Amino acid sequence: MSLRPYYLPREFGHVIVVIVYIPPRADVGIAGDIIHSAVAKLQTQHPEELVLISGDFNHVTLDKTLPAFSQYVDCNTRGNKTIDLLYANVKDAYSAAPLPVLGKADHNLVLLQPHYKPRVRVLPTTTRSFRKWSPEAEQALRDCFGTTDWDILQGSHSENIEEVVDCTTEYINFCMDIVVPVRTVHSYANNKPWITSDIKGLLNQKKRAFKGGDQHELKRVQKELRVQLRAAKEQYRRKLEQKL
Repeated sequence: MSLRPYYLPREFGHVIVVIVYIPPRADVGIAGDIIHSAVAKLQTQHPEELVLISGDFNHVTLDKTLPAFSQYVDCNTRGNKTIDLLYANVKDAYSAAPLPVLGKADHNLVLLQPHYKPRVRVLPTTTRSFRKWSPEAEQALRDCFGTTDWDILQGSHSENIEEVVDCTTEYINFCMDIVVPVRTVHSYANNKPWITSDIKGLLNQKKRAFKGGDQHELKRVQKELRVQLRAAKEQYRRKLEQKL
């Protein structure tokens, strides 16, 4: 099942829940292979999503089958045995506490308290600066270089090639600082790599339309947002493939 709760940390687009029941006489190896195949297929399709595996495992565990997953139920769930397990592909996600049985059931309930901390609270915010190039800025830089008397600029250092290079480089950087604007961007740890400034603008439009109660505008922005997200993900995929 694919779930999209009301609140979800930004690093998870949705939650995938796999429900498991393994009969008491089932073969351990076959059961593990079936679960592994299903989970591997889901993780290939959704590599960054939260995957939960829960159910009645009886005598089977996935500690060796899925070593990247963590198991969180550490209390007895039926008599003196722990056969109802919960695996997740995130570390330090839950803590378990036993509860009484529900009705005439023979399995105890388990209360799972979330302990996961979103990336934005754990990892620091990075800041990077870059120059915003445009045709106007390029033309202005050409004009700046075209009106420069390079003989006078480099004449006093003509006998030392290193001084000529340093002087020329500093002058080029000086012209770029004047002509080409520098933008500073704050990158949060939970931002998706394919999110662009245009998509952020559409997300802000969606929020304004929702708060204003304009359903027509909300549907229009949502439709445009889906198209932009699909295109941005495709562009990011091509960018990664070019690096292989």
